[in-house]
This record gives sequence, C-alpha cells and structure tokens, in this order.
Amino acid sequence: MDLKRSARLLLITKAIRGYGDGFTALLLPVYLTSLGLGPFEVGLVATAAMLGSAILTLAVGMAGHRVSARGLLMLSCLLMLITGLAFSQAQSFWPLIIVAFVGTLNPSSGDVSVFVPLEQAMMANAGPDADRTTRFAMYNVVGAVGVALGALSVGLIDPRPACWPGPAAICWRLPLRSMA
Repeated sequence: MDLKRSARLLLITKAIRGYGDGFTALLLPVYLTSLGLGPFEVGLVATAAMLGSAILTLAVGMAGHRVSARGLLMLSCLLMLITGLAFSQAQSFWPLIIVAFVGTLNPSSGDVSVFVPLEQAMMANAGPDADRTTRFAMYNVVGAVGVALGALSVGLIDPRPACWPGPAAICWRLPLRSMA
C-alpha cells in the first residue's frame, strides 16, 4: 500500500502525540503532587481536563463541517502548545484547573481529544477506499505504540530535587548502568 503524504503526516503526528499522551499520563500525577496537590486535587485536575476535552470535541463535531479539518487540526495543535506552556507555568490549584479545562491536556493514556475525530475524518480521505481499513489499522497501531513508548520512557526520569531545581524537580537519567 502506497500512503499519500497526508496519511503519512497523520500517522507521524499520531505517534508523536501518542508518545506525549503516554508520557503525560504517568508523569502528570507525579508532577502535580510535587507541586503540593493532594490526591483529590490531582483527580479534579484530571477530571477538568477530560471534561474540557469532551466539550471541545463535541463543539468541533457540531461545527466542524463548516470549517476545514486541516484548519481545525492546526488550531488544535496551537491550543495544545499553549496548554503545555500555561500548564508548566501554573503553580497553584485554580490556575491548573482552568488550564486543564480550557486546554487539550490528556490525563489518560487513551486518545480522548479533539484530534481523534479530525484525524479520522482526514485519514478516511487520505487514499483509495479499498485501503481505508489498512490506513485505520495503521493509525491505531501507531498510536498504541506511541503511547506505550511514552509510558515506558517515564522510567528515564528521576524525580530528585538535586537534579533540576524548581517546583517539580526532575532530571533525566540514563538507564545504562555498569555491569560490574
């Protein structure tokens, strides 16, 4: 099967976003607790993020046919970037709740965001009808592998205050250890 350029780009971005989702799903609670939030507050931030994503996805589904899917996808990417930047700067509970609700933060390893319906609509038209099932299978496999690799890579992080000073002290560590 020869994939169109648009299908290849969708698969690449799905893998990258899946990696980020897997990484975030495991690291987010650690980060929030290191900011001093308790388990209930961490749950509220995750709930706000899921509710915000659900409402945004419904809004795009209801009004998306009036705007190009590519344009909406680019706006969603911009919103994701702004969400990440705002989330990294917010230090207290209420700003975190607001950013989580308004942004595109995904606190679960499943892809539950505005990107899914947009990408699936674009993927359906990214090649011949006879290859559609194969394209969607590749889309799902690439996403699942990305999530798994993202979750696995959290093991490369060592949350020790001596590594990177700040509200959530984090440093990278190499998994290679001496065999001696």
